[in-house]
Amino acid sequence: MKKIKTAIIGYGMATRFFHLPPLKNHPHFEVTHILTRDQKKHEKIYEVMPNVKIVSSIDDIVNHEEIDLVVIATSNDVHQSYTEKALLKGKHVVCEKPFVETKDKAKALFDLSLKKGVILNVFHNRQYDGDILTIERLLKTEDFGKITQVHMRFDRLNPHVSENWRDKDAHMAGVYFDLAPHLVFDAIKLFGKPERVLLDLMIDREEAIVDDHFEMILSYQDGLRIFLGAGILTRHDVPRFMIEGSNKTYVKYGFDQPDCNFDILEDSYQSSNLKSVLIDNHGIKKDIPILIGKHYLFYDHLYDQIISKKPDQTKLALLVIEIMALGLKSFNEKKWVSLP
Repeated sequence: MKKIKTAIIGYGMATRFFHLPPLKNHPHFEVTHILTRDQKKHEKIYEVMPNVKIVSSIDDIVNHEEIDLVVIATSNDVHQSYTEKALLKGKHVVCEKPFVETKDKAKALFDLSLKKGVILNVFHNRQYDGDILTIERLLKTEDFGKITQVHMRFDRLNPHVSENWRDKDAHMAGVYFDLAPHLVFDAIKLFGKPERVLLDLMIDREEAIVDDHFEMILSYQDGLRIFLGAGILTRHDVPRFMIEGSNKTYVKYGFDQPDCNFDILEDSYQSSNLKSVLIDNHGIKKDIPILIGKHYLFYDHLYDQIISKKPDQTKLALLVIEIMALGLKSFNEKKWVSLP
């Protein structure tokens, strides 16, 4: 099959670090167009993609007959409109998260993709982090007994408010919309749909105007509680992941190095020396090697979906949006909110 002609909208961090690297040398995709209105970025683009065509209008992308796939890596305010425009023109779409703010809006776009016979994917790339792949393996191979608590966090130290749109009073700005989609997706992929949601949003930095800290609890019918959170003033070691069961506990500290990987490597495990330990009821600790991330799998799987014409993560993407919307309802009403 011919290569899938791909256009990327936006040339910020998401494109440079997460979309272009796996697409640039992928045997089944060819990046032919990049949309940016910033003339200063043209030289940098041509340094890495000398033959790409740079355009400045969404219409130049969606109306181009040869373009098969549109990757939307822009600010959140145009995710819905750009996705709809591309789908209406019969393009496959990958849209950065956060996708849209309500389940109804998301469902309408997924329904449109089905009607047009194209694939729509939300860019949930963190499911291919090495630590998540390691946890998936542990849940299949280790007897945790009854799992009662899971902690999944995205803490960082960044005491100064940036000029980035994520720190401004913009559409779906703030750390909740920025990082919760990663954590919620991983939680429900690993443990399924929760019964109730509780959310608290905070502003920790004095000059911040949107949330820069959130704490969220997913409660399950069997008693499992999953604690999700992200802080911006974390100066000490906090477990990135912790799983507590009646038989064993797993704890992992720090962000993977590298936290993304776009090449098939001979080495299966990281050499990062991050703390990753399994502890049993006798206090015996077992070091758990952390798998190397495989972010290239996102576009491998997308190719399989395009060829088979069968999307495979629509339900998960919709559930993420539903849980996040119910989380905001929980925050506004100051109470637990049940999922339908």
